[in-house]
Amino acid sequence: MIVAAVILILIALNALYVAGEFAAVSVRRTRIRQLAEGGNRPARWLLAILEDGAALDRYVAACQIGITLSSLLLGAYGQAALTPGVADLLEEYAGMGQATALGAAATGVLLGLTGFQVVTGELLPKSIALQFPTAVALYTSIPMRASLWLFRPLIALLNGSGIAVLRLLRTPAAGHRHIHSPGEISLLIAESREGGLLSAAEQERFERALRLSILPVRRIMVPRVDIVSVSEDATLAEVR
Repeated sequence: MIVAAVILILIALNALYVAGEFAAVSVRRTRIRQLAEGGNRPARWLLAILEDGAALDRYVAACQIGITLSSLLLGAYGQAALTPGVADLLEEYAGMGQATALGAAATGVLLGLTGFQVVTGELLPKSIALQFPTAVALYTSIPMRASLWLFRPLIALLNGSGIAVLRLLRTPAAGHRHIHSPGEISLLIAESREGGLLSAAEQERFERALRLSILPVRRIMVPRVDIVSVSEDATLAEVR
């Protein structure tokens, strides 16, 4: 029972960090800002993270450290706790020699734990986080705040090392915040239209707004000298 409990706890930790990472990078800041303005304390803390590129990098780094540590601990503990028992069963019921049984048991335990972890600790939390990013981001904010404090030295070391390697490769460091280009916004508008979120008229208005900066002024404005005006006191006959 203790072995099963430890394994489940480690997989739950892995799932927590996977969900936290995917929720943080997919949640809409506008929704979090709305909740923060309404007095939601976790939303206020999360908004400060999302609006600061460096803070978001540290947040994602904490998630990745948590995923790595929980995976390593799961593999090490699972092998140590389960392999001897499985090897004994293989020796007794499959007639294997000790060395063969140990090798087969280690392989079987590794594959079993890996498969269980991938499904319940990776794919499942990722799907939930992508489907409900706001709720997941808020629910994971408290353990993530503790993780940011706990992993602070590791985050500084690993982020610094990564930046140093990028500088050696003459590659600029890119944060996890992504600013959409006009072309990407146009694609998002088209996808929203295909998904039924926008009407054809709304799509056209957004597309026109994106093209506004490249249109000549003459295309959308009438020169002052070509404007014909009438007095507000003019009669209908005078206007005619």
